[in-house]
Amino acid sequence: MIYLNLLLVFLVLVAIHEYGHYIVARFFKAEVSDFSIGFGKPLFKFTDKNGTTWKIAPIPLGGYVKIKGLDNIFSKNNSADKGSFQSLTLFQKISVLLAGSVFNIVSAWLALFSIFFFFGIVNFLPIIGSVMENSAAYNNDLREGDRILEINNKNIEDFSDIPRAIGDSNTVNILIERENKIINKSFDLIFNEELNKFVIGISSPKDPSIDKYNFIGSINNSLAFIPTYYVASFSFLQQSYKENTLGDQLAGPIGIVKNADQMMLDQVRGVLFLFIVISLFVGLFNLLPIPLLDGGHIMYFIIRRIFSNSLPEFVTRVYLAVGITIISFLFIVVTYNDIFYK
Repeated sequence: MIYLNLLLVFLVLVAIHEYGHYIVARFFKAEVSDFSIGFGKPLFKFTDKNGTTWKIAPIPLGGYVKIKGLDNIFSKNNSADKGSFQSLTLFQKISVLLAGSVFNIVSAWLALFSIFFFFGIVNFLPIIGSVMENSAAYNNDLREGDRILEINNKNIEDFSDIPRAIGDSNTVNILIERENKIINKSFDLIFNEELNKFVIGISSPKDPSIDKYNFIGSINNSLAFIPTYYVASFSFLQQSYKENTLGDQLAGPIGIVKNADQMMLDQVRGVLFLFIVISLFVGLFNLLPIPLLDGGHIMYFIIRRIFSNSLPEFVTRVYLAVGITIISFLFIVVTYNDIFYK
C-alpha cells in the first residue's frame, strides 16, 4: 500500500504539471496532439474531440504534452503555422511554460489548506509547560502552569507568539496570570550560544489544541507555509554547500522509494505531505534558468526575442549542450546517491 501511494503521488503530480501546460496552450488556441502520463507504449489511450490523444504509459518517470511545433523550436527554420507553438506571442509562450509550475504550487497550496482545514491547525496555548533550570524564567520565578498574557506590550494568544514578541530584545516585560492573579515582571534574558539569541527558557505544554474547520486560519497558515518552506530549503542547501555535503543531500526517485516506509504513506496526511513537498520542489526547480527546463526555455525565448528571433545557431547549440550536460550530471549524481547512500 505504501508503494502504491507513492506511485499515485508521482502520477498525480506529473498529471497536474502537464495539465497546466495543456490547459493554457489550449486557451491560446495551440493544438495539442498528445497528453501522456508515463513513457513507453500506452497501456490506455483515447482521442478527444479536439484531436488530443490522452495516454497512460507503463514507465512512470514523468510525462509530456506534445504541442504542435514545440519539438521544432530549436530548428533554424521553424514556421509559425496556425495552432503551433511558434505562432504564439512571447507572453503566451511564457504563460504556457509557467503554467506547469504554477499548477504544481497551487495544487500544493490546496493540499496544505485541506490538511489545516480538515485535520486542524495545531496550536499550543500560551501556558508554560516547563521551565529550564538556571534560565531567565527560572531565575525570575516563572512557573509551570503560568499563562502568558503579554510580552513587551504585545498580546500573546498562542505559544508561537512568544518568540515573535521577544524578537531580538535582550529584556522582557511580561504579564502572566497565576491562580487568577495578574503578575507583571521585567527582567533580562540570557544569551544562548547554541541558538545564537537571547531566550527566556520555557517550553510549551505537552497537549496542543486542535482548531478544525477554521477557514481563514487554514488560508493564512497554508499561504505562510509556502515561503517558509522555500526559505528553509534554501538555508538548508546553503548550509550543506558550506559544509561540503550538498552532493550527499540530493535524492531522487530511487532514494524516495528506499525511504518510503519512513514517510507515513499509509496515512492520508503522510501522502498529502509528500505530495506537497515534491510539488513545491518541482514547481520551483522547473522555473530555474537551466537550459531545457521550463525556466531555461523562458530565458531562451526572451533572449531570442532580443535578437529579433534571429539568434545565431551556435548559441542555440550551446544552449542545448549546456542543458543536456547539467541535467545529465544531476541525474548521475542523484542516482548514485540514491543507490549507494540513501
